[in-house]
Amino acid sequence: MSFLGKLLVGLQLFLSIMFLIFAGAVFSTQANWKKTADQAAEKVKNTEADKLQVEQAFADYKRRTKIELENEQARASNAVGQVKLLKEQVDAKDTQLTAATTERNEQVELAKVSVEEARQRREEALLQRGINNEMQKLLNEKNDRVKALEDIKFNLQVAERALQDKHSKLLNDLSLFQKIIAANGLSTDPRSVAGLLTPPPAVDGEVLETKRAGRSGSDLVEISIGSDDGLAEGHKLSVYRSQQGDRAAKFLGDIKLVYVTPDRAVGVVILRAKNGVIERGDNVTSKLGQ
Repeated sequence: MSFLGKLLVGLQLFLSIMFLIFAGAVFSTQANWKKTADQAAEKVKNTEADKLQVEQAFADYKRRTKIELENEQARASNAVGQVKLLKEQVDAKDTQLTAATTERNEQVELAKVSVEEARQRREEALLQRGINNEMQKLLNEKNDRVKALEDIKFNLQVAERALQDKHSKLLNDLSLFQKIIAANGLSTDPRSVAGLLTPPPAVDGEVLETKRAGRSGSDLVEISIGSDDGLAEGHKLSVYRSQQGDRAAKFLGDIKLVYVTPDRAVGVVILRAKNGVIERGDNVTSKLGQ
């Protein structure tokens, strides 16, 4: 037998077996279909009952769920309101916290400033205490000096009273001496005394004016030099007439100054030469007696 024939025989055998199995299955199905249908009807009935129960349970669940949903929505609304309120409170707390933080920072800075001020004040207090100690020491020294000066002052006051008494005595003596000098026709001007004690400087001048007094008076002579030239009351000067042509120079007399100004002086004739008449234009000098 060929390979193809073997193949066909095998295929036939396989198909026969398959048909046999299929026939057995159809027979079994035909035998049990009623029972299966009854069972299926019973299952459908039970399923309908279960369906009703499930639908009832679902309706109850749906109702409860709706109620719970409404309650949850209400709670959610309340929660949203509470969240909003809490957010506002949190914002307010944040604002308060920011303000508190700022205030705390300011207080910290103020505390630092206060600490620094306290430190500086302490240093100033220590410095001031040292200064006060030094000032107290100086004050004590000053007080000691004041006491010493008060003692000196007291001694000086005693000496001053003694000097005042002495001064009063000297004034009384001076007044008495001035009265005695005046009674004797003498001058009490210190400048006239200086003129008597010191010689006149080397000066030359001119007679500006003369005045002849009466019998009881003295002749006066005004000259062109004065205190600016070193003259003082009491100085003695000589009067002469210079040489004129064939006429020789001539001595006319001496005068004593009784009144002196910066650029003028007046003298009284104390010595007159024989036939000597003093006139304006004559010369006056201190050199003849030196």
